[in-house]
Amino acid sequence: MRNTRLSKSLIALAALMPAAAWHCHAAAQAAAAAQASATALRVQRIEIIDRQGFDKPLVAATIMVPAGWQHRGDVQWKVGQRCNRPYAIRLQASAPDASAAIELSPFEAWGTTNYGAPVGDCPQASFRDAREYLSSWVQRQRPNARLIEYRPRPDKSRLIAQNQSPQSSMRQWIDSGQALITYRAGGRDVHELLSTNVSFSHMRMSGGAGSRAFESIQGQALGVLSWRSNTGPVPQKHFDLVWETLKAGPEWQARINAAEQQMAADSAATQAQIARIQRETSRETMAHIARRGEIMNQTREETARIRNETWRSTQATQDRIHTNNVRALREVQGYRDPRGGVVELPHHYQHAWQLRDGSYVLTDNPNFNPARDIGIAGQQLQRTRE
Repeated sequence: MRNTRLSKSLIALAALMPAAAWHCHAAAQAAAAAQASATALRVQRIEIIDRQGFDKPLVAATIMVPAGWQHRGDVQWKVGQRCNRPYAIRLQASAPDASAAIELSPFEAWGTTNYGAPVGDCPQASFRDAREYLSSWVQRQRPNARLIEYRPRPDKSRLIAQNQSPQSSMRQWIDSGQALITYRAGGRDVHELLSTNVSFSHMRMSGGAGSRAFESIQGQALGVLSWRSNTGPVPQKHFDLVWETLKAGPEWQARINAAEQQMAADSAATQAQIARIQRETSRETMAHIARRGEIMNQTREETARIRNETWRSTQATQDRIHTNNVRALREVQGYRDPRGGVVELPHHYQHAWQLRDGSYVLTDNPNFNPARDIGIAGQQLQRTRE
């Protein structure tokens, strides 16, 4: 009787073993799928439309954001502005559950001189680099935030131009950086990663006899890109993907560039006028001593007017800085589009998929399968040299 009972127990145990093995296998597959979903980033390309600046709506910029996010973007114009650009590109994108959001804030400009006078209509400020500007931005826009880390981004910083003569000198450069901050919002801890590119222009003009040299510095932050999340810090690779895919629309940029030619002509005329004033001052002799006061007053008046119009001398270069900066930030890889042509995606990920709904998934996981891991069929893209 005992042997019979033992045999039945062994048979029942043997029957359970395949089921247990199946459950273990299923659990392992689920864990692998969850890991694949966590390491992959599914994105979609969105357009920011300028509906006010020209005779028809134009695509001002494009950017990739996580697929399925709600988004809105536009271009606001303020014609007649003498310091900053007359347009402001804005973007807001947020997760369906409001747990994360991406924003692009408008440009900001400022200036100062060693005489204490304003530079045109620009607010007076003396930020020396991207870190000082981002610190100010956080204090104004996120007053309760705590700075966790600041990182300079030399990969996106560079010298643009440097010219020097006995009478004047000019240096233009871009400084880039990012900051990680944290704060409380809605009863939860929020982590936010911020980045900006700041263009600087420093000009120095020698003074007349007995006069101090005139120096001015202008700065312009080319927007602040931010990605906040209440589920933990955003991976650096994901943030860089969004940053690198932000680029201007070709036709819209061409319209903007058309105005640069006139601005460049105004800049050349201003520089020629400065040189003429300096030549006249240098040719003063004792025979003109009686008129020295009149000439110096005229020089000061014209120099003051030139200072108020300095923004024109830098706008063309700054717009080119913006265009070149966007191109430099792209760092993309071409992939063969199954529907024909080539699509450009950031090269920081090893694998790319196009899903059935037209969105893309970028991942480093060689075993990622969208149909299995996120429930949407897709096709893996092949890299191309185009």
